[in-house]
Amino acid sequence: MKSELRAEVYKVYQSYLDAFNREDMDGINACIEFPLTHIGNGKITVLDKFPLAPTEMKKAKGWHRSDSFEIDVVAMTETKAHLLCRNVRRLREDGSLIEQVSAFYAFKKTADGWKMFAISDVVNPAD
Repeated sequence: MKSELRAEVYKVYQSYLDAFNREDMDGINACIEFPLTHIGNGKITVLDKFPLAPTEMKKAKGWHRSDSFEIDVVAMTETKAHLLCRNVRRLREDGSLIEQVSAFYAFKKTADGWKMFAISDVVNPAD
């Protein structure tokens, strides 16, 4: 049973990641139960919409692609799950490193399936 639930949570995260890479805000929002809590840069923010547009973020950072994903559903019950995505490298088009990112995502089971309701990220710029 737990392996089936883990696979469901992983599938929702993969849908979120695919939508992010396609810069598809409707796809991103379909994976989230609002309000969404974001923990980052020393602040906790409760949001009623996704905090950034991938298009703007990619343009501002010169971000072309990401690699080195380490994704794991590390804990869960039948109604809540924690997923870690560690050591992701954000790269420019030439392959040079912009930053490394690790994030924690909290999901809950809703009437519409698993939805993300909290994100905490740690961003380390390249030296």
